Amino acid sequence: MKNRFFHLFLALAVVMSLAGCGSSTGTKAGGGATLTAASTEFPNGALLVTADSVQSSINAGAVATGASSTGKIVIVDARTSGYGTSHIPGAINVLHSAYWTKGSGLKPLATLESQLGGAGITRDAKIVIYDNTTASEGAAGRIFWMLEYLGCTDVHILNGGWDKWIVDGHPTQTTPVTLAVATFTSQVDNSKKTTSDHIANRLYDQDFAVVDSRSDEEYIGWKLNLETRGGHITGAISMPYAWSFNSDKTSLDFESLRQLFESRGITQDKEVAACSTDGIQSGYAYFLLRLMGYPRCSNYDASIRDWADNTSYPMDYAKNYQQLVYPGWVQQLIATGSAPTLPAGNNYKIFQCDYGASSTDYDSHIPGAIYFDTNNVEARDYLDPDNPFPLVLDANEKVWDLVSDALLEARFAAMGVSNTTTVIVYGTTPYESIAAARVYWAMRYAGVDVRYLNGRMDYWKANGGTFDTTPHTPAPASFTINPNPQFKALTPEIMNYAAYFKANGALQPGKVLVDVRTKDEYAGLTTFYNDPNITRKGRIPGAVWGHDADSNSDFIDSDGTLRSYTEVQQTWSDAGITPDKTVIFYCGTGWRSSFAFLYADLMGWQNIKNYDSWYVWSTFYEAATGTIHRAAAFNDPNMPVDTGWPGP
Repeated sequence: MKNRFFHLFLALAVVMSLAGCGSSTGTKAGGGATLTAASTEFPNGALLVTADSVQSSINAGAVATGASSTGKIVIVDARTSGYGTSHIPGAINVLHSAYWTKGSGLKPLATLESQLGGAGITRDAKIVIYDNTTASEGAAGRIFWMLEYLGCTDVHILNGGWDKWIVDGHPTQTTPVTLAVATFTSQVDNSKKTTSDHIANRLYDQDFAVVDSRSDEEYIGWKLNLETRGGHITGAISMPYAWSFNSDKTSLDFESLRQLFESRGITQDKEVAACSTDGIQSGYAYFLLRLMGYPRCSNYDASIRDWADNTSYPMDYAKNYQQLVYPGWVQQLIATGSAPTLPAGNNYKIFQCDYGASSTDYDSHIPGAIYFDTNNVEARDYLDPDNPFPLVLDANEKVWDLVSDALLEARFAAMGVSNTTTVIVYGTTPYESIAAARVYWAMRYAGVDVRYLNGRMDYWKANGGTFDTTPHTPAPASFTINPNPQFKALTPEIMNYAAYFKANGALQPGKVLVDVRTKDEYAGLTTFYNDPNITRKGRIPGAVWGHDADSNSDFIDSDGTLRSYTEVQQTWSDAGITPDKTVIFYCGTGWRSSFAFLYADLMGWQNIKNYDSWYVWSTFYEAATGTIHRAAAFNDPNMPVDTGWPGP
């Protein structure tokens, strides 16, 4: 009984404490209206308010609308355009760009105070900010951060912004609102504004983290905003701004944000600095950190534009970042015939990749895209192996390894690929994204300048991409294959590797075979494939598990883009898969291992190969003669197989 009373007292004390820290579900506004927290789960939930509570405040006359703003809510429209056409009743328009200078961040304090006072804002005002979420690239967050840095303690962001306000049918007005000039007296909190020197001094500390809110393409090395250097602050963690929202433009819920941060090592025991190009997107990252209750968070308002200018500050990028292109790059290519890193004089082809002679997913495709059947690179008629056409059916080829150089040459030429063609491959679904990686590897082997389009069709659409419904047929071209045998591992090399491991109980020096199938396949619990030919379970002796290349959590982010290469690199490094070795990837039939090859190629690893794959090893290869039995499964018991999970 005594213990129960103690816990009741403790719970009441915690509730009272939280209420005093600004984490209550609602805050009183002038005129008796209440701003309501969008969610009670967030430690600082009062920072994110509902549209209904803002509407109630407007109805109650609690919003500043003119000369008298004392004790009332100031609504700030942070959109860069559209205010003059329509806005939330009573909202004033404040443009974040008026308060900072590129490369150096916020303007002098006296200037900021004059500007904010001129807009009718005081430090003790209750302020609600909104923008049009993803289209504003963090405008509301930038202003939120600036006001907190200057000492404002009652600042909020409207959940869902202008987007949801309109969808939900809330009223608007067209008449501009001007508030009476006020006096803004700042009380600067320097802990909320980080600098390049501070980041440089803390960069390698275990209790410090940098969150990069820019797009994947900027993070890996593409320079989209005239930065001096491409890439990211060394050690920074990629968390693109667009990930912050649900499909209806409201903020992610508490659990989703918690997993997003913590799965990437952004934990509350660390000091966290947010950065972007100019501190705009990272302003919203700062807001989310505050919402989640992170005790030590700041915004680097000068951000990458400042950091990149000082060559003494370290930056990293994917060495072959040009291999992974983005929607804007392809859109520029379609519109102009040219794009950064496209070789001079090259034409281009866009291939939507899938297995089979046709695909209903091709009914809607990227403008000008041609359908590419993966049979082009892995199906031959074993009865007539020199005849590249027509593409064969499963019954004619049971082994899905890479076709001969002669067949590749003929089939690529038939698809309109010449020696001066840059090819862009993509898929519309997770399965087809792996198919595109398979084609990517085959083209890299054949010496084609091939690029992989990051993301799937949803990402293309989200970035302004349009669609085409007209089927396109390639005109045949002249192509001479220029094979890169260093990209392809053959079974005898893998047999030597496995034999060394069996004899020595250790990996062959300077080489690592990487299995990127599921854990159950690796351990020999399943064959995975619904294929009567594959009956043997297990892995090639000495293979190291490199995570499942078909897993969204291991290799793909929630928006369909490739997971940050730095995260994959760390995962591999923890398993002993490092660029100083010859790294050979394999899976079931070579598709997933092609996807892993793509990652390593993007990182610029020099000694990487694809072995295609367990299908050949376990089912069709004869050890004594080195023959691949293409007509039927051979299942040679002399091909060694290990099962179980290695180690203790």
